[in-house]
Amino acid sequence: MQTVESLVRDLRSGRVSATEVVGGLVERLGMLRPVMGAVAAIDPERSLREAAAADHRLRAGDGRPLEGVAFTVKDWIDVADWPVSGAVPADPSGEERRPAADATAVARLRAAGAIVVAISTTMADSAKHGRTRNPRDLSRAPGGSSSGAAALVAAGVAPMALGSDSGGSIRLPAAWCGVAGLKPTFGRVPLTGHFPRCGSLEDGRTVIGPLALAVTDLATILKVIAGPDGKDAGVPPVPLGDPHDVEMSGLRVGVIAGTEDDVPTMRALGAAADAGAVVVPKALPDVRDEALELTRRHWGRAKLSGAEHVALLWDWDRFRRRLLMATAEVDVLIAPATHGPAPLWRESVESDYQWTLPWSLTGAPVVVVPTGTQDGLPVAVQVIAHPWQDHIALAAARHIQARLPQITTVTPGG
Repeated sequence: MQTVESLVRDLRSGRVSATEVVGGLVERLGMLRPVMGAVAAIDPERSLREAAAADHRLRAGDGRPLEGVAFTVKDWIDVADWPVSGAVPADPSGEERRPAADATAVARLRAAGAIVVAISTTMADSAKHGRTRNPRDLSRAPGGSSSGAAALVAAGVAPMALGSDSGGSIRLPAAWCGVAGLKPTFGRVPLTGHFPRCGSLEDGRTVIGPLALAVTDLATILKVIAGPDGKDAGVPPVPLGDPHDVEMSGLRVGVIAGTEDDVPTMRALGAAADAGAVVVPKALPDVRDEALELTRRHWGRAKLSGAEHVALLWDWDRFRRRLLMATAEVDVLIAPATHGPAPLWRESVESDYQWTLPWSLTGAPVVVVPTGTQDGLPVAVQVIAHPWQDHIALAAARHIQARLPQITTVTPGG
């Protein structure tokens, strides 16, 4: 599977056609769907019609930035007239939910020329779609809840995907499936069309973000989907910086106390130093237990009294302020993405998210970067920057990825 960047070059040069690319992906989807359980819906005829239209534009010299590039969409993000069920039980009548309009992020990608080839599964097991499996090893867990999104990129079914992340739902699957993933700053990408709805005042954690093979592709996708849409009041007009404007020389990089013996973290830290970053010797506090406790209270907020809910919000604010102040001495923090490689198949449990939860609570941008393998399975780190500094996280992650072993796509069971 090519990266988005290389595929765009080939499509524009005429080396390949969108019809050829999408046709091959549709065929691969059909072959792998029963093996992986990562596909909630496909519409080959529609995808191929859009590919033919993309070829017409490309031949006419009217190709848009992502003309002919395929992507998948998590089954919580609306795609017009596609079956999108969200995290709700199936309708007893059997009637499918087919949104009338695209989510803002989907609409922006399609306006840039990208083509939806599948709706990807959420969570790892469902009565409707069965068990989603990790393409690196079908006996392993893919992580959730953007399970299918990560699995399909890793399996070479699509070069990019849209997922969503509240506590690690992009980052955990990306790490276990061996792909790159971005949790943007909270409020960077509109949640318009995320189903079920997530209000910025009610939640404060959920974001829509991309997954891809290369960190450079994440930056390309974010540039398309970011910014206010006039509907989501939680998205302010904060300019998005360019990762290419970030100099690694002198960039301050730190780690969390207790991770000095974590091989992926030290491998990524070494790569950052090789790129010119300055390693800050001070290790930052480990706040995983506190983050988990706050998140449990947030998950159970429906049972809280008014006073208890106010106390939760104050505690959350204090946690966020304290962690942001503790990280003020660094520009980028490198932390484990998970406890280790994907375990044998099981549903995700609370402890899987202990490394990801703190940065959901602060709203910070986080890039997951594969750093190699352990026991033949992918391992990864999180590259974390300050809120609204998405371009710095992406720049550091790009340099780290360029200096570490590359993980390619895989054919499950092949």
